[in-house]
Amino acid sequence: MKTIATMSLLALMSSSAAYAGETTSADGKTLAVNFGEPTVKQVLHYRKMYDKKPFPDAEIYYYSNGLYKIISQGENHYGVYVLQGQHTDETYTVKFISLPSPDWGNKTAYHQLTFIRGDAQNVFIQNAIVDTGEAIAQQNGTYTQEKNTVLNPISTAWSKK
Repeated sequence: MKTIATMSLLALMSSSAAYAGETTSADGKTLAVNFGEPTVKQVLHYRKMYDKKPFPDAEIYYYSNGLYKIISQGENHYGVYVLQGQHTDETYTVKFISLPSPDWGNKTAYHQLTFIRGDAQNVFIQNAIVDTGEAIAQQNGTYTQEKNTVLNPISTAWSKK
């Protein structure tokens, strides 16, 4: 697999003082993560939202090695995911762990989304837990899915469509 982009895992994390500039260990070892090949892009349209993040639309960019980026009106972060099933299945589940970012108070968050392809529309159900242990009320909505054509999502930002 060719390297699309190399980034320090710590560069993806918050820019808090604890992490600022710390990309290499004292013995010269660096932890780097490469984006895999772009696979799928999903556009989510929430019907039921988390009241602390009332953003009705979001885009998720998936990469073949389990990295993702999500953007919305109020979110812009990275994380890792595991598929239970395949994006081509009628029903499948994706388990996400966000990397620490300002979006989640510089902590991680866990999300599980189940996607169900329908004749009239595609729907998803989302469950989430934040690092404080708070279980977020279930969210849901509709989604569209297409080929991800973004090789390097670092500069991909939300723009009102």
